[in-house]
Amino acid sequence: MKLTVIHNLLKAGLLCLGLAASSVAADKPHIVYILADDMGSGDVSCINPESKIPTIELDKLASEGSLFNDAHSGSSVCTPTRYSIMTGRYSWRTTLKERVLNSYSPCHIPKERDTVASLLKRNGYNTAMIGKWHLGLDWTPKAGKDKVSVEEDVDFTQPITHGPLDLGFDSWYGPATSWDMKPYAFIEGRKMETQDLVQTGKSDLYPRPQEYLDAQTKGAKNKELNSIMKKYPKVVWRPGLMARGMKATDAMPLIINRAVKHINEYNSDKPLFIYMPLTAPHTPVTPSERWRGKSNAGSYGDFVLELDWCVGEVVKALKEKNMFDDTLLIFTADNGASLKAIPAYIIEKYQHNPHHLYDGAKGRVQEGGHRVPFIASWPKGMQKKGGVSNAVISLNDLYATCAELVNETIADNAAEDSVSMLSFLQDSSKTTTDRLLVHHAASGELSIRLGDWKLSDLHKGSKKMSLYNLKEDLGEKNNLFKTKPEKARELQKRLAQIILDGRSTSGAIQKNEGVKIWPQIEWVNTINQ
Repeated sequence: MKLTVIHNLLKAGLLCLGLAASSVAADKPHIVYILADDMGSGDVSCINPESKIPTIELDKLASEGSLFNDAHSGSSVCTPTRYSIMTGRYSWRTTLKERVLNSYSPCHIPKERDTVASLLKRNGYNTAMIGKWHLGLDWTPKAGKDKVSVEEDVDFTQPITHGPLDLGFDSWYGPATSWDMKPYAFIEGRKMETQDLVQTGKSDLYPRPQEYLDAQTKGAKNKELNSIMKKYPKVVWRPGLMARGMKATDAMPLIINRAVKHINEYNSDKPLFIYMPLTAPHTPVTPSERWRGKSNAGSYGDFVLELDWCVGEVVKALKEKNMFDDTLLIFTADNGASLKAIPAYIIEKYQHNPHHLYDGAKGRVQEGGHRVPFIASWPKGMQKKGGVSNAVISLNDLYATCAELVNETIADNAAEDSVSMLSFLQDSSKTTTDRLLVHHAASGELSIRLGDWKLSDLHKGSKKMSLYNLKEDLGEKNNLFKTKPEKARELQKRLAQIILDGRSTSGAIQKNEGVKIWPQIEWVNTINQ
């Protein structure tokens, strides 16, 4: 009998004896996981001394906890990373081999798939999600419709039949997808917060970026204004349903206000898990009026400042509730910064590089696409304050970390790509060089990292792959493929095995969903030739 089953039976027995679930989990920390949307490590001033955005709250959090220099998302785009965070499994093992889900895609996580939320819930946690989902929802179709394909198919008066509440969360408040994707309304549990929905247009709903306002103030001619707007991030509010009166600037305040309220009103003896995926600094780049013009990196910088303040508000609420010392609080991002949110023109204008030391950006397989800021605070669980960790970690690792926290053995068919980082959270001086990572680009391209070595561009064939030693070449400028072909071959074979085994951790071989070999990995067919 697996230890997992024994653990659950023992817990059930304790409950039958009248002991509250909180007594089983009395020594377990609260967990708050804050996920920024499209944010580069170079945006955080304690990581990047050249940052033009003074992230005071994040810097303070790092000084009270630990800063991780080598943290990576499961993908360089949104949906795949969120799938990996929730399940501890790479998204390319599912039918989603590339890009992201659309607004009305069905829920991407089957109800039978274990998640971080369901793991923690059965171990005595109260689980709340506050923020962006973007993992698909099973909306109720209108009468006469077999399924939902587009917005017009949805009966918004009826409940969502498959979403966060079916995957371990006790509550959810937030938007279905990114804040530039319809519907522009917040969901409470299983239904829209409001039924007063109207059709929206595009750019006219957005506040003008500060660069545009500055040019107007200086009396710039229309030609100059048009030039600025062309170079500035494209503001796209895809036409669709919106809650009446909703504005582009509303998403972040709605999320933070609900999170603070949830903490302030929390009165359970159970430990609390809050998953808090934000909507910033993803497009639309729409900082609230309070923050406009307050950074030295344009509207994008202002938006990051608003995000930084939001983190501070969560910390403040936890401290006022006397929960902070008992809370494992993690701040990170789903992938690197987006060139739509902060294009080269803005980077050059303000001399602010969100990609920091790395090549690439959101959507790409280079380090700038998936190396993300990662700050953890846990006053009662960490050995020292202000630590800096060089351990290689992945956002996939949340599941295995929580499993170790609650002393539950992971089943063979769960969290196939998750490795516990608990020891690194407890002691920043501990490190590892053998954490294996697979990076996933928007195009579906995969690369592999093991130790200091990274192999990418496998789709280009045996003579055009890219091999880098990251210890010596963080910027991925010096391709060593021709001089180290044996190392490239070793990594290529390792990646092929990881793909075919259905897991990158030890355990019984599992199956990937969809076709066994898809276009981006056709090179696997020739690996032994």
